[in-house]
Amino acid sequence: MYKVIGHGKPIVFIHGWSVNHKLWLNKIESINGTWKENYLRIYFDLPGMGKSIASKSIKNSDDIKRTIEEFLLETIGHKHYLLAGNSYGGYLSRGLLLDHINEIDGLFLLCPLVIPGYRKGRVVPKIVLEKDPQFFDTLESQDRNEFDYLSIIQTKEMWEHYSNDIDLSILPENIGFLEKQLDGSFSQDINSIELHYDKPSLILLGRQDTEVGFEDQYDLYKSFTRATIMTLDKAGHNLQIERNCLFRAAFLDWLERTRSNQCE
Repeated sequence: MYKVIGHGKPIVFIHGWSVNHKLWLNKIESINGTWKENYLRIYFDLPGMGKSIASKSIKNSDDIKRTIEEFLLETIGHKHYLLAGNSYGGYLSRGLLLDHINEIDGLFLLCPLVIPGYRKGRVVPKIVLEKDPQFFDTLESQDRNEFDYLSIIQTKEMWEHYSNDIDLSILPENIGFLEKQLDGSFSQDINSIELHYDKPSLILLGRQDTEVGFEDQYDLYKSFTRATIMTLDKAGHNLQIERNCLFRAAFLDWLERTRSNQCE
């Protein structure tokens, strides 16, 4: 399952673990402006997630990366592109960068996974900074539990964004894929591989992110010499929802930096 919107310089968006392409699409496409006239936006569901059915041959992140490479070859050929990855998609993006550094003209990592595994590394304890108890209690039990799991702002407005963008549904054909078949790590420890990437990058982090934290990501400054690294307060793992205005501004600034970089 994928969507291609617009014309121009390709931007490839990779979502995180267990969700689908709507996490990126809804928030990026809501950013109005003339910038859309210049970019081909590519959104897709990773294998075993959303509406993409996973092959039984996919066992680890090397296999996921290979599938992405095949998809991009069919979609944009050998064109240069910008790459954006969220959470597990950020981890995959760094893997792609190792082999395609010359084709990737800019990188955006949104709450990226650095250390594979469930809540590994320096993660922070859960804290809710804003809550509407009266509204929260009106939610169905399953909705309430899922919303509570990651959200540090628990209001009606945030729920509306969350319910539109975060889709955890699993096709019958994919049941068990994430839990039993897919090892989310690369066969190599990509954190131990020396990398020097000197093109415009953006690393957006949530100060209250309980899934991947924010501290381990600061070590990436050594590899990304043109990176803006921002840690936003009152932001968890769904930063693009909880701090949407700053998310939009940072995204547009990143695009501007990639455009000016092409003229150097």
